[in-house]
Amino acid sequence: MTQDITISTDNEATVGNENSKPRFSRTFLTIISTLMFGMLIGSIFIATSYEKGDGLSVYEREAIAVIAMQNEITDGWNEMVDTFNASTIASEADHVVLYTLSQKSARALISDSQAVINRWSAIDVPEEHVVSHALGLEALRATQDGLILFDEFFQNAIDTLVADQIRSDEASSKLIYARELWAKAAAAAANEG
Repeated sequence: MTQDITISTDNEATVGNENSKPRFSRTFLTIISTLMFGMLIGSIFIATSYEKGDGLSVYEREAIAVIAMQNEITDGWNEMVDTFNASTIASEADHVVLYTLSQKSARALISDSQAVINRWSAIDVPEEHVVSHALGLEALRATQDGLILFDEFFQNAIDTLVADQIRSDEASSKLIYARELWAKAAAAAANEG
């Protein structure tokens, strides 16, 4: 049996309607804006670290490169969500295919996020940016943790043929936490210099 976790535009839950397009819950869709907001905060973090009139430091160039890598992960996540939302589930086989493809995308993003974490960790951080850099690293790890929780959500949906909203909400909350960390990192960077 499949469970559709869709929410219609008038906020009424649609369960078991085979003709409706599957959509993530409102919380799940918040993740798109969460990751995008996180990347915006990362950009603000870099912008507030800019040395006035002197160009970019080595640290800033390296941090910008990592933020660009993270933006690619965000783009990949958004593409996966768009594909998911554009899909129609008419049978159990459709459910399995959709969640399997979504899980495959999530796993690729998890792998990519580890490369981002590794590269961020390898940056030689000037003393004045230690706090904001540490918060940025924590945000990157929280993002990866959220993606891992979504991987588990997709696997559970494949195994049980039910999209467990509780698992989706747990993963969403981790990505919301990542957004909050990016905001703290940007605030710290603004105070650092």
